[in-house]
Formats: sequence, C-alpha cells, structure tokens
Amino acid sequence: MLFLLRPRQTWMPYALPRNREQQDIYNRQLHNAYGSTRRLDPSAAGGGQPSADPLEGLKELASLHESGALTDDEFAVAKAKILGRHDES
Repeated sequence: MLFLLRPRQTWMPYALPRNREQQDIYNRQLHNAYGSTRRLDPSAAGGGQPSADPLEGLKELASLHESGALTDDEFAVAKAKILGRHDES
C-alpha cells in the first residue's frame, strides 16, 4: 500500500482577488506606466516614412496583380489603402 504525504500549504500559490476599487487603482497604475508603449499607426503618428507618389504605388500594385502575386481581393485592399480609403467592403 502506498501513502503519499502532502505537507500543508502555508502560503497561497496565487494572489487573492482584488475588490473593484483596488482593481481600478491597479489598472490606472498600469495604464500610466505603460501608456507610452502603445503602438500607433505611422500615418496617425505624423512621422515615419515620407509619403510616396500614389501613382507609382498603383503602378507597382498593378504589376504585382498582373504577375499573379496579388489576388483580386488583396489588390483591392492595397489600392484602397494607397488612395486613402479604408472601407474594405
């Protein structure tokens, strides 16, 4: 017969749940500490790469589409992005 001895746990292996007020305070602390690490869209950030000529971008997309590297849907989405329309319907 095999007996397994399991010592009593004197500590909890997980944190106790916080009440709503403590959780809100903790969330605000995290938000303040890590707010500067959010990812932004380069166009919304106002920086990044200089704006390219849209006509050149469309020509490049058309050549990729004709060669078969882009599907019809991918071509339409990329074309709308270049033209500044973000309605991907």
